[in-house]
Amino acid sequence: MHDYIKERTIKIGRCIVETKNTVRTIAKEFGVSKSTVHKDLTERLPEINPDLANQVKTILEYHKSIRHLRGGEATKIKYKKTTPKKKEAVFART
Repeated sequence: MHDYIKERTIKIGRCIVETKNTVRTIAKEFGVSKSTVHKDLTERLPEINPDLANQVKTILEYHKSIRHLRGGEATKIKYKKTTPKKKEAVFART
């Protein structure tokens, strides 16, 4: 494994432990794909730094456990933005 990959893997691991951001967010910060971040964290990091890998694993498991909630919330926000509000009809009583 190249040195720059080891360095990136450790930086990504430290960043996710400090910020508790998602893989997608970390990928944007480092300018790599989320697949690369995931591979760095799950395959490469345990070989380089097992202690850091255990901390990262805990965070990744937490994110996995709440992903259905995040997806539902994102969908709710999306449809709130795109769906026009219905105007309530005002009926005058005579």
